[in-house]
Amino acid sequence: MKKLIILFLLTNAIFSTAQTKVSGSYHVDSGNPDDGGYNWILLENHRFVMATFGQVILGTWSMDNDNLISFIPSTPKYPFDVYGRYDAGQKGTKVMFDNFERDTKTYMGNSEQGIQPVLNDNANCFSYPMVKEFGSNFKDIILSVALFDQAKDLHYVAENKRYNNFIVMYYSSAIRQKPVTAKFKEGRLYFRSDDRPSSLRKDLQPAELKEMETFINGGVSGFSKESIISNLAYNIEAYGPGERSMQENFDEESYLNYNYNYDASKEVYTAKHPQGASEDDEYHNLDTMYKYHRMELKPQQKSYKKIEKSIFNITCKD
Repeated sequence: MKKLIILFLLTNAIFSTAQTKVSGSYHVDSGNPDDGGYNWILLENHRFVMATFGQVILGTWSMDNDNLISFIPSTPKYPFDVYGRYDAGQKGTKVMFDNFERDTKTYMGNSEQGIQPVLNDNANCFSYPMVKEFGSNFKDIILSVALFDQAKDLHYVAENKRYNNFIVMYYSSAIRQKPVTAKFKEGRLYFRSDDRPSSLRKDLQPAELKEMETFINGGVSGFSKESIISNLAYNIEAYGPGERSMQENFDEESYLNYNYNYDASKEVYTAKHPQGASEDDEYHNLDTMYKYHRMELKPQQKSYKKIEKSIFNITCKD
């Protein structure tokens, strides 16, 4: 009798595990036949990726005792990151603005002169990179964005003690996703209601699983790195993180040490075997790379003087 009870318990445990297996792939119909819907991939290590038309979200997932799954996207802590380096040949302050968009009101400046819109209203015809040189040295950099879910603009301050060359990155609302939940029931995900569940869970094939694990593990740590590498044309980290860092066992430090000589006093990487590039294609000239350090941002409730004139006036000509 005792053996029968143990056998029953083991069988029941195996059956329960099979019934509640969550890792795998799911498809959620968006109702729009043109966008392909939402594809969710949940890994056993509790990482996930959600891919839809023009957007990929990475993060972690967990499930409680009521089979409610919480998806926590990997997002930047703040809407901005500021990276800086010292350039002995730079007069005043040089700033490259990365990923700023016309549909969001963003501001940049300093506490001495005030802040101003980065882009003009109805800006269009963007080009890369967007670079602005200022005549004075900035003791700090102040950034602000008007967000839909806050009563007033929140400012972020980066105190500056030694840099004069900056890269300011903006993370749009599409990247700064909020957590979502879904009910897991009978092999399907229910995000809103019982009438539009996902497709049945499917197992990932070994090759797909390996590729997804590498992609997710590489992408989850993609924000707010301690330092970034760029050439003069702002081809940021073209040597690896966009491609090679997604490969299995990519070692960024080893790659740099093998391919570049590093001048620590100037924080410049020089290629051991220069490849060169045409004069009109400096973006792909990776013979000399420069190291930028992430600066600490501090939220600030204080208000700053606003200047009406935008930093850039980008408008297409007829």
